[in-house]
Amino acid sequence: MRIRCKFTKLGYVKFVGHLDTVRMFQRAIRVARIPIAYSQGFNPHAKVYFAMPLSVGVGSTGEYIDIITKEDVDVTKAKEVLNTILPEGIRVLEATAITEGTPSLMSLVTTADYKVVFTQGALTSEDMAHIQERINAESLVVLKKGKKKTSEVDIKPLVKAFEIVEQEGTVEIHMQVAAGSASNLSVDLLLKALIEKELETLDYSVERLELYAGEENAIVPLIQVGASHA
Repeated sequence: MRIRCKFTKLGYVKFVGHLDTVRMFQRAIRVARIPIAYSQGFNPHAKVYFAMPLSVGVGSTGEYIDIITKEDVDVTKAKEVLNTILPEGIRVLEATAITEGTPSLMSLVTTADYKVVFTQGALTSEDMAHIQERINAESLVVLKKGKKKTSEVDIKPLVKAFEIVEQEGTVEIHMQVAAGSASNLSVDLLLKALIEKELETLDYSVERLELYAGEENAIVPLIQVGASHA
């Protein structure tokens, strides 16, 4: 059986690296007595698969894990038990059985939603006007370092949606960008292309909100892909 879980990674656990996050889940699954399947061979490993590693320091309300079990389990009960074991900040929001033959999580990801929150005073009205002007331009060229040379790359086609939202005391940037193995745009690279100030001098936080499969106007959250309604 294949169980897909959507979970949060907020608070102090956003500073926990990806490998340690994997270990957290493996331990929680064992403690929850979920009959997890293991690979064959000399060094068997638990069959848990994540959609896309999260950068250290980035929070999320839209992370995904697939858990392969040796036998059928009650998905709702498994979700509830995991939430009593996982550390504060990691909470399973949804869980569903996935139909056999559905592509792997990592291969499905095409798009991600992010929210960047700047504290009061971090960005001036002039900064925001400059950001809007840059994102409205036909192209957004950055220098990208390769193994052998540095080249110019237009990242504008990788930005699918972008909005500046002024809140009381903060400025939020909401963005939807290409993500996954085919093409991927990091939030830091986009921010560096849009903001003239050094990012290291600004007080801001980044949160991933959702991961999607599909292309253009046909994207759907990963929790819906292959979900069994039996």
